[in-house]
Amino acid sequence: MEKEETIVTIVGSVFAHEGAEFVYAGKAAECESCKVAKVCHNAKLHEGKRYRVVSVRKTKHDCAVHEGGAKAVEVAETIITAVIPTSQATRRTRITYTPVCDDVFCKGYAFCHPDGLTDNGRYVVLEVLGPYTECPKGTKNLKLVEMRSVPT
Repeated sequence: MEKEETIVTIVGSVFAHEGAEFVYAGKAAECESCKVAKVCHNAKLHEGKRYRVVSVRKTKHDCAVHEGGAKAVEVAETIITAVIPTSQATRRTRITYTPVCDDVFCKGYAFCHPDGLTDNGRYVVLEVLGPYTECPKGTKNLKLVEMRSVPT
């Protein structure tokens, strides 16, 4: 099994536990004067991508953004489950993601727009989980898959 690539960053203490997930939102104005902002906003993090905390370090910092301070952690990009057309749902295939549906009131919206997935983003299909037959709109030929972004 290949080892996950991890990134050292700093997150609010509330999120500093193994398994916690977050979507990186970028730098806040309060970060400009912070002495650890370069670590917190590691150049390897990408806005809009979802990350999972894989380990927590002992280092704790005061933070103007996070009440209760922040801690150093190692994170890895999260695998995202989404619905895509069957024609794109082949294991190890690279795709440009386009949501199947844009109806924000649809009960299946979260499957078409999961957190951390960006429209027109490049992804690799890791696993095909099976057919998605529960589309509230009745759209056919859909598959539920696990994806990860293509390294840049």
